Amino acid sequence: MNFIPTFCVLIITCTNALAQVGTINGFVTDREDGSPLAGVSIGIEGTQLGAITNSSGRFVLRYVPIGKISIKATLIGYEPTSVTAFIKDDGSIEVVLTMLQTSIKTGEIIVSANKTVQNVQDVPISVSTVNQRELTQRNVTRLDEALRYVSGVNVVRDQISVRGTSGFAFGVGSRTMVLLDGFPVLSGDNGDVKFEVMPVADVERIEVIKGAGSALYGTGALGGVVSMFTESPKEGMHINARVYGGAYTEPRYGEWKYRTTVPTQWGADLRATQTIDKFSINLSGGIRSDESYRQFDRSLRGFGWGKVQWKPVDKAKLTVATLFSESNVENFIYWKDLRNATRPPPAQDLNERLWTQKIAVFGEWMQLIDSKTSLTIRPGMYRTRFENRVDNAALDSNQSIAYAWNVDGHITHSFSEVFTATSGISGKINAVRADVYGNQLQTLFSAFTQGEYTFDNSMIITAGLRADREETYSLPAQLEFSPKLGMSWKLLDALHIRASVGRGFRAATIAERYANIKYGPFDVKPNPNIKPETSWSAELGMRYSTTEWLIPIELDAAVFDNELYDLIEPTFAFDDPNVPIQFTNVTRARIFGMELTARAMVSKDIAIASGITAMLPKDLILNETLKYRNNILWYTLGSWTPFESLEFQAEYRFQSRVQNIDNRLVLFIPDAGARVAAHVVDLRLFWTIRNWYSQTIRIGLVGRNVFDYYYTEAVANLSPARSVVIQFEVK
Repeated sequence: MNFIPTFCVLIITCTNALAQVGTINGFVTDREDGSPLAGVSIGIEGTQLGAITNSSGRFVLRYVPIGKISIKATLIGYEPTSVTAFIKDDGSIEVVLTMLQTSIKTGEIIVSANKTVQNVQDVPISVSTVNQRELTQRNVTRLDEALRYVSGVNVVRDQISVRGTSGFAFGVGSRTMVLLDGFPVLSGDNGDVKFEVMPVADVERIEVIKGAGSALYGTGALGGVVSMFTESPKEGMHINARVYGGAYTEPRYGEWKYRTTVPTQWGADLRATQTIDKFSINLSGGIRSDESYRQFDRSLRGFGWGKVQWKPVDKAKLTVATLFSESNVENFIYWKDLRNATRPPPAQDLNERLWTQKIAVFGEWMQLIDSKTSLTIRPGMYRTRFENRVDNAALDSNQSIAYAWNVDGHITHSFSEVFTATSGISGKINAVRADVYGNQLQTLFSAFTQGEYTFDNSMIITAGLRADREETYSLPAQLEFSPKLGMSWKLLDALHIRASVGRGFRAATIAERYANIKYGPFDVKPNPNIKPETSWSAELGMRYSTTEWLIPIELDAAVFDNELYDLIEPTFAFDDPNVPIQFTNVTRARIFGMELTARAMVSKDIAIASGITAMLPKDLILNETLKYRNNILWYTLGSWTPFESLEFQAEYRFQSRVQNIDNRLVLFIPDAGARVAAHVVDLRLFWTIRNWYSQTIRIGLVGRNVFDYYYTEAVANLSPARSVVIQFEVK
């Protein structure tokens, strides 16, 4: 391993040897009051150079090419601004930029759509974002809770469905790629998401890319990409702490009351950051306890997160991060029956527990080779382990240890002010040792490239291609090609049009191929010959934002078509009645739909946001509605800030009734077909105390499902009942 430090020293040496062609010292202020603006993204068009303003609103850009350049500044809540400057050889200039605050959500910068920093208006595919403030306001304790309020996204027991691409598959095989700081966090055995491992307190923003993302991200991105970014340490030392506690209310039906006391929930987060010279460190941890509204559903979880950054020179940065999670939960699979919806069936062993542990270690080397070329390398390992335990002793027949080794490297080069390309290679090895899967090995190796060409400063054409080779143990290798073509067009300053088409694919996971287990009343048998599932995703959309109407408003609309082939679903095996469940390629499907999102400031105190997605999910083989899908997803948020320190929020979420499920489930689970539309209302009240002994204190009262509406998302599983939580946060 001695080549690693040698490689780093070589890169640093080469970097220092490059001639400095110019330097920009800049200052960004608020146009109205002249106050400095921190966190502003600064970029130079046609290059890979960029910077973020510090707490004093200042930034420095070195190695700037000589000649005429355009400097652009963006910040959420402010209108983007730019300035033109001229750099002389080895010269230094001073620039001042002013930004005008806006009432709507503009100036968003995203990374995930094309693996490069872009303004959201320039992306040819639908993108939604969730920022840190929104996570805090919702008292998010697991990040899947935040995704439920993103247009077109639904989450059922850790399984993310973007625009209906996923149904219900017992949490196995995610059709959405999930990334943490660019590192994949899908397990090596089930290929699923483990939300309890995510460092909630550290996540600064979430980007949701809707539509096939396999051209850049490969397997797992068949339906879309969810990318989470943790906050980088700020100057000096900062400590944040949050505690919360609350309870579920008693159910309206006496049969559902399974205990004499009120079930409680509580948790705590502590986060500390420190920057010293060229080093910065971020440490956080948390604990979650939930007694649940259902019997045999209690959980206790703990997690930790650490990130260290080293910037040896201006043009290079090394990041090393690690996360850890351990949980001990009761494993509620399905209800006894509808009359006893909060109780498991009599056959359930109430002494059984599901113990899980997740550990990840990954790194990132970012190198600015010159003003037009950047290099990023990300290696890492993600280990998941689970055991079924009785009286704290592991059951021999149900244990699994899985390793997912990942490496990704790509180079982005700006060939000119109008053409930029990103190319790279990646590899993944899934190694599993499990009682239920056997000893298995899966490899995926890929190469990809994507280019963007800008016409007349108004239209951007994006084209890309990825090749993936997947092989599992001794099975034949699979070769997949995923092309992508997109266009974004600035028709007016306020109006952007976009269009895209791309292919996605997902290789079967080890669990889908080799599962040999009894799960509740079902016996699951292996099917190693599953083919990869594929998709073609097309979209036509527009984004309009203006402050010139009666009220500031932002509109985003899209029409989409997802064509799905060889979908892998758990289904009943007709050839063996004693082994009813098997994962197979069951169907060819189409999901056609429309999506509309709107945000507006009704007044300086009142803001509203609403998003609705209407879909027609069709099984083209059986000529019926695709199973376990909703036709309509809708959310609406309203906020009122009568005083600077006081804010009230009301949020409504609607999911139409699932039209179709596998009716054979009723042979094994009583009342498995019971389902209704979901109407969920959350209310939140926050009081902020600023500059209290140099601290900021935020107190919140959060009511979830305040009308105690009863519904199901997963089959024979009552969704969360009403709960009330008090939150206390100190920054």
